[in-house]
Amino acid sequence: MENAEKHMDRACVCLREGKMRDAINEYKEALKIDPLNAIAHKSLGSLYYRQTMLDESIAEFEESIKHNPNYADAYYELGVSLYRRGRLVDSIEAFRHAVKINPNFHIARYWLGLSYYYSGKLKEAIDYFKQVLEKEAHVVVARYHIGIAYSRIGKFNEAIAEFEKFLKDVPASAAAYYNLGKAYYNKGELDLTIDAFKKAVALDPEDERSKKNLATLEDVRSKFF
Repeated sequence: MENAEKHMDRACVCLREGKMRDAINEYKEALKIDPLNAIAHKSLGSLYYRQTMLDESIAEFEESIKHNPNYADAYYELGVSLYRRGRLVDSIEAFRHAVKINPNFHIARYWLGLSYYYSGKLKEAIDYFKQVLEKEAHVVVARYHIGIAYSRIGKFNEAIAEFEKFLKDVPASAAAYYNLGKAYYNKGELDLTIDAFKKAVALDPEDERSKKNLATLEDVRSKFF
């Protein structure tokens, strides 16, 4: 009688050969033999996620955690699936479990920041994004989100500082220049606002927001300054 490990090994071979459906079936066979196998449940959940079968992936990750409550990777992947499903409250809980089990799980911490960010809990989002940057300075997109969050809570000086740091690492980001321009505008810095919008348009000539704002502000400056 075949054991679960052999089916799991075959699933890995199928994946290397690009046979996703066969890999899914092999994990299902493994779970018929060993339904308590947390790794098989997690692996099957990962494949369902790659197929955008989010409800199925969530169910498998939850089964994995049921059989191994200290499985940080399963909590992380559960969090991502929940996030993609729009279940932000539940994704926060999953990511919090992941980083509690493994405090060095910085990608889970980043996704926790994202979940807070899109839940409107901006102060919490800023805190977690900063934690990520303390340990993983190369994850510069976290700095971009910090800038947006600061802007949304009215801390424009802090937002400007974060966007300028981000642009040192990603100088071709039209979106960052656009948001930098908005922050300057909210501070009443007309010339700096126009300069930022010009750079956004230069990088992305199809950006209608920056083009419209730039035209309006240049018209204002020509008439009143």
